[in-house]
Amino acid sequence: MVTANAFGRFGHALFGLALLGCKADLYEGVSQPRELAIPSRVEFKRVGDATQLHCGTLDCHGQIGRNMRLYGHYGLRLDPNDNPLEAPTSPAEYDASYWSVVGLEPEALSKVIADFAKLETLTLIRKARGIEKHKGGQLMTEGDSLDRCIVGWIIGAFEADACNAVTQTPRPELDGGG
Repeated sequence: MVTANAFGRFGHALFGLALLGCKADLYEGVSQPRELAIPSRVEFKRVGDATQLHCGTLDCHGQIGRNMRLYGHYGLRLDPNDNPLEAPTSPAEYDASYWSVVGLEPEALSKVIADFAKLETLTLIRKARGIEKHKGGQLMTEGDSLDRCIVGWIIGAFEADACNAVTQTPRPELDGGG
């Protein structure tokens, strides 16, 4: 587990005072700065690959109009000269996806990490598990490889093998199958 302060200027630029808190002299009603816990950026590359494969296509979270955007090889690219499926996901795209996922519900995510809240409080988990209506349908079940990949990353018990299993399973629509 890392904190928002561990990401320096990049984190500040993307989330500013939302993640790092506000001082009372700047905003009325806020008494002290606060820090939110967020999952590891180091381990996100594998999580990003797993979610990009299932959720980051151009018809889903790989498009600019989504509140959670996933950038990379299968969809939305940061560099307008990169086309999907041509160039591998860039470090900047992993960073953008990371901050998009972490920024979706930062306070709820921090509570889950601190073990003050259940995983199902996160929209990411509810929608992917099919607990809440999701345009993409149910993408994972509790305990499957994608679930273990994402949940392990969130709670600080990262399972690289689970993420690898997700990315090594071919998607029929991308491999010429039905």
